[in-house]
Amino acid sequence: MSDAVDRLDVLDGLRGIAIALVVWYHAWLVSGFTAGAMNFIAEAGFLGVDLFFFISGFCLFYPYARAQLEGAPKPTIRRFFLRRAAKILPSYLLALVIFSAVYRDRFASPQDAAVQIASHLSFLHTLDPATFGGISGPLWTIGIEAQFYLIFPLVCAAFCYCPFVTYAGMAAIGEGYRLGITSAHLDATFWAFNQLPAYLGVFGAGMLAAHLIVAVRRRTTQAERRWLTLAAFGALVLAVAGLAEVAGIDRRAGIDACYAWVNAHRFAIGPLCLILAVSSTLAVERWRAVVGMRPLVFLSVISYNLYLWNLEIVFWLRSAGLSPALSFWLAIPGSVAVATAVTFVLERPILQVSARRPAVLAATGRHAAVPVRSR
Repeated sequence: MSDAVDRLDVLDGLRGIAIALVVWYHAWLVSGFTAGAMNFIAEAGFLGVDLFFFISGFCLFYPYARAQLEGAPKPTIRRFFLRRAAKILPSYLLALVIFSAVYRDRFASPQDAAVQIASHLSFLHTLDPATFGGISGPLWTIGIEAQFYLIFPLVCAAFCYCPFVTYAGMAAIGEGYRLGITSAHLDATFWAFNQLPAYLGVFGAGMLAAHLIVAVRRRTTQAERRWLTLAAFGALVLAVAGLAEVAGIDRRAGIDACYAWVNAHRFAIGPLCLILAVSSTLAVERWRAVVGMRPLVFLSVISYNLYLWNLEIVFWLRSAGLSPALSFWLAIPGSVAVATAVTFVLERPILQVSARRPAVLAATGRHAAVPVRSR
């Protein structure tokens, strides 16, 4: 079965929601344009990053869950890393080159430029406050993703052996890290609470969701699907309430208090995403159709490049002297247009070549083909 056929529409829809939250947040943050009563969603939209990491954990482990529970072909480690490189490197390198050229005056010296670029090329820029957001703010999440890829084979092996205990261990490491930075009074420091250990529980929740969905999706009855639909709706309501709470803290006490609150409550984000994803995937068809509607799925397809470019585009528009409203309303379609172009001109063709390459090599006798179902 191909990647396109094996895709889960609900997870695509959730990724579409995640990128919509982040784009709205960046557009509001840079332009200053507010959207009335609904602006609380924009103010807390940075939490869309947690949803991204959850979905990443799901998609990374999903083919391994299928291999273990359904007898599907298991991707090799080599294939895993080649697929990840084909997915993230072309668009990332393009953005890195352009942003480094556009913002070259921000580098203190040629040596500083070399350090910044080298740290981003090695995906270690998140480890130093000086390089964390040194070229473009959103690139820190790509560093976290790449770092998780490095440890994924070990985590995956442990998950295949004992998923619930492994998830508990990942969540415990995340909670221990958050308690540690709180005791060091770094819980309101953006660089400190956005390191990989803080997100291990979120990645793990995504992996556990993949395991659960594969394990039970063919055994749920219609009555159980109706109950799961109610659970999905309840999880969505809790998620919106959480966004409102975060936005309210930001307004009342400032961004530092907001960050500290998120750091203290991040342990709950993984389980909430897990409930939302599992129950939505197994819910009645009508609910799944809403979560996986076509506009959200399209946003999912271009989400990586939309994430890379949207902040800089709204910043460039605002810097050109446009009004807050005009910057906001031009940035969103402009970002979608750029992301669509990069996705279908650069990212998708490379991914298609990467997907075909094992079959070509198998035909020439160089090694056996290994079907891969992860995105």
